Amino acid sequence: MTPFAFMKRAVLLVGHGSKLTGSNDAIDQVIETLHKKEPATIFQAAFLEIRSPNIPEGIELCLSRGADEVVVIPYFVQAGKHVVQDIPRIISEAKTKYPGKNICLAEYLGFDLRIVSVVGDRIREAREGVKTS
Repeated sequence: MTPFAFMKRAVLLVGHGSKLTGSNDAIDQVIETLHKKEPATIFQAAFLEIRSPNIPEGIELCLSRGADEVVVIPYFVQAGKHVVQDIPRIISEAKTKYPGKNICLAEYLGFDLRIVSVVGDRIREAREGVKTS
């Protein structure tokens, strides 16, 4: 058994953030759905820009709710500057700030056949005139 087996886990889902009303609803819906599947896990959103909490604040929220482990997941499909540089730097700083906690960075969403399936669905819906949101 690993030393992390009994740790309280948190998942911090990181989005870009936007001022546009409703633009962050999708990430909130993902968190709500994940929480229903794993009620013992803390799920929290954080944002790089514009919307609060930012990533350090999101990590602090997770830790203040009792998490010993925070898995940070960039909610991005492309590997831009934020994914390659900014988020890893922020996570590295958090690891230094909280040496007794397990803060780890997961891969961004990137390519996944499940995403390809969603894109296929969106193509079909557009051709049929179906609006999904």
